[in-house]
Amino acid sequence: MSTVRSPTDTRRVCSRLRAATTRRELAAALYQEVSRYSLLDLQAMRARVERDLRSVPAGYRQRLYPSVMEQIFATHHTLISTMRRSGADVPDESLPVEFQDFCNMVEKTCLREGEEEHLELLYFLLAAFNLFALCRPAHPVGTPFPGGSEVESRNGEYLCPVREKADDVENALCPYCPAKQSDT
Repeated sequence: MSTVRSPTDTRRVCSRLRAATTRRELAAALYQEVSRYSLLDLQAMRARVERDLRSVPAGYRQRLYPSVMEQIFATHHTLISTMRRSGADVPDESLPVEFQDFCNMVEKTCLREGEEEHLELLYFLLAAFNLFALCRPAHPVGTPFPGGSEVESRNGEYLCPVREKADDVENALCPYCPAKQSDT
């Protein structure tokens, strides 16, 4: 399996994603692209998360780490298993207009990443599956945030305590997330 590693590959992947018009087409494209990544890439991603979380206070890190691992590994598993069943669980509905903005943000962000560009791209590919193919939040239900609040599912809606607070983060997933701002 070859891993996406160059700016040319990133541009190709983003161009391929932009060509999708429905959630099911997107899921199929994501499956093809994510399948190019190896187990070693997933392990490298885990190591990167562990490195990034070292600066987070220990108590919060212990609560956050399982959610981040779920965000990566459970999403990867769901994508692979869903598409091996021909994507029947993914509705054949049109993608929202903001999907094109998401692709532009991903390309711009990944091209700045340099050495770990392929890991950043994998992160965004998995996020795209949740956000656009399944209409789920980028962060799994139960993901904790500072202050004790977490992502919730209530009455069929996703609620996030920071949904409206990350607009000033250039590469945040929040503008594309189906979660609504929670009242906590």
